[in-house]
Amino acid sequence: MKITSHLDKFRRMTDLLTRLNPIDDFGLWYWTSLTAGTTAYNASLHLTGVTREETVFSTIPGVHVVPQEDGTYARELRGPGDVSHVGWPAIPGPLPQELVDMEAALHTLEQHRDPCLRGYREPTAEIVTECVNSLASVTSILEALTERRRR
Repeated sequence: MKITSHLDKFRRMTDLLTRLNPIDDFGLWYWTSLTAGTTAYNASLHLTGVTREETVFSTIPGVHVVPQEDGTYARELRGPGDVSHVGWPAIPGPLPQELVDMEAALHTLEQHRDPCLRGYREPTAEIVTECVNSLASVTSILEALTERRRR
């Protein structure tokens, strides 16, 4: 996807978060937080030049849906493209420190997915705070990378 598409999607999701109750709406709130974070990560991969900005859509690692001249779409095998979760697919090679830091924040956010959404653990204010702080770190890094690109 294009950087501008990622940034717009990120802004819409973070706006949605302000309208959800993190405990009462935990499932929706959490998935929105996680998807916003992953979207920020994909934008950051493009902003740092680690992945290419293209108008193609990754479906599974290496498989992309690509617009055709006749207005249809076709599946093509390509490089990693946008990630669905940090590490899926893995991004080859060394990453800039900002992306390493963003990955760490996203891993912190992702650790609550299965326990809280599959019913092993009840969401708590502490879990919500940890998720909010993780997404705030992701947002801060994204904003710094976006500002750097504007200069």
